Amino acid sequence: MSRRDAERLVKLDLIASVAQSQRALARLLENVADVSGVSPSAARSIADNIRLLSGLQQSMAEAVAGIRLREIRAGRPGTPWLAPFVSVDASGAGRQTPGGNRD
Repeated sequence: MSRRDAERLVKLDLIASVAQSQRALARLLENVADVSGVSPSAARSIADNIRLLSGLQQSMAEAVAGIRLREIRAGRPGTPWLAPFVSVDASGAGRQTPGGNRD
């Protein structure tokens, strides 16, 4: 078995583990719904543990996929960063100043 095939098998095992963990979290959420009326503190504790497990699952998924999943934030976006030699003309189209392409 080649190294690439071994890596793929490990990634598939990790994905299967995350899927199994998701099913377990779904069962936990059902229990939280049942317990929340009886014991709010127990429900809060379980919810905190679920939040931690979700973060771990996200880390595993990011490692397998090779990408970073960022938290979505609401708010006003910042202004775009432009290099000093790039400017915007009146029409809104970008243009470079002379000598701006310094590679």
